[in-house]
Amino acid sequence: MTIHPTDDTIAAIATAAGAGGVGIIRLSGPRAIEIAAAALGITAVSLDRTVRLGWVRDAAGMPVDQVLAFAMRAPASFTGEDVAELQGHGGTLNLGALLASVVGRGARVAEPGEFTRRAVANGKLDLLRAEALLEVIHAGSERAWRLAQANLGGKLGGEIADLEKSALAQLAEVEGWIDFPEEDVEPSSDAWIDSELCALRDGCARLADGFRHGRAVTKGISIALVGPVNVGKSSLLNALVGKERALVAPDPGTTRDWLEVSDVWDGVAVTLIDTAGTRATTDPVEQRGIELGEARVQSADVVVVVNDGTSAWDDGARFAERAVIVKSKGDLGGDPRDALVTSASNGQGLAELKARVLAVAGVADREGAEQPLVTTARQQALAAGARDSFAAALAARAEKCPPEIVAVELRQATQQLAQLRGIEVGDRVLDELFARFCIGK
Repeated sequence: MTIHPTDDTIAAIATAAGAGGVGIIRLSGPRAIEIAAAALGITAVSLDRTVRLGWVRDAAGMPVDQVLAFAMRAPASFTGEDVAELQGHGGTLNLGALLASVVGRGARVAEPGEFTRRAVANGKLDLLRAEALLEVIHAGSERAWRLAQANLGGKLGGEIADLEKSALAQLAEVEGWIDFPEEDVEPSSDAWIDSELCALRDGCARLADGFRHGRAVTKGISIALVGPVNVGKSSLLNALVGKERALVAPDPGTTRDWLEVSDVWDGVAVTLIDTAGTRATTDPVEQRGIELGEARVQSADVVVVVNDGTSAWDDGARFAERAVIVKSKGDLGGDPRDALVTSASNGQGLAELKARVLAVAGVADREGAEQPLVTTARQQALAAGARDSFAAALAARAEKCPPEIVAVELRQATQQLAQLRGIEVGDRVLDELFARFCIGK
């Protein structure tokens, strides 16, 4: 990544909007400390890492708020630039006035993610850790938070850096053969190259294959319950979340629209979707509810197909690998066929159903996984691309192709690993990532 020096100073409210006990104004850039000091009516040299109490005043000299203030001089700061913080009282109006006091002295309001983008540009974070920082902020479950914190701490980046280092070593070896073709290749060196390329291919494959798990933990999973009327979908949903969220009645068609309920299973955020029971009906409202439910099911990660043994059996084949087939009302008996038997009345099969749903989503039995996990489509695509390039290099060697061809594949793989960490990425990738950040981060 090319580092572009910045000559402007940015400022933003760095705490959540709305009422709160404390609100923070953050500044970064060459004039950050000068501007913060001017707002406090002190000299820039007197503002350092020591926390001090003072009053921020507006351009007319009127007091705005009493704050705690400190500064961090470059490069020892989050962004790698001079940084100053004013910690005042919360509240939209108060923070707006504090921000205005520094903007009026020469700062400009930061764009979303601009502080973190400067940290990446100045080598304080790589792109993987920047993506992990965003996931820490938006974590919807403890498991997602732990995974994001592990990646923020460099777990994923360290794994990829090791792969890249090994790839560069293999590339150097192959290019050595190209530069000195008259020298015989030692059999031990030849075998070492093949062994290392296999390890690189498998390492990248492991990262690419872990994306399904990483995405599910980070983003959560959606689970749709489908089936005819009165098969017990709403009762099953209530039993799964442990409280009454969906109306249950003996009359068919109680659920006339889809209902979403959030829960956490084994540390993974889940969204349960109760859909209107399917049946032939002339009621336009009920028919529309069925159509909306069917549309919502299309985007669900897992589909629980509920049968009660009295309606026509649904094997869920149309949902392919997303389907989990359930026989509900297990306490009433009936032929379960090959389905998982559950009962909303006595809890039969509920724990197994949760485990099976997580397994279908790709997250079962992987809590605290030792292997790093990629969590974004960008990361997965590059890991898969590197895997394929290493596989192509192995195939070229097996076919006794010239080393120049092997080198081309190795360069491609190495470049993709570098792009994974944020090296040599374009501005478009950075723009898309940091646009998802909040202002002030």
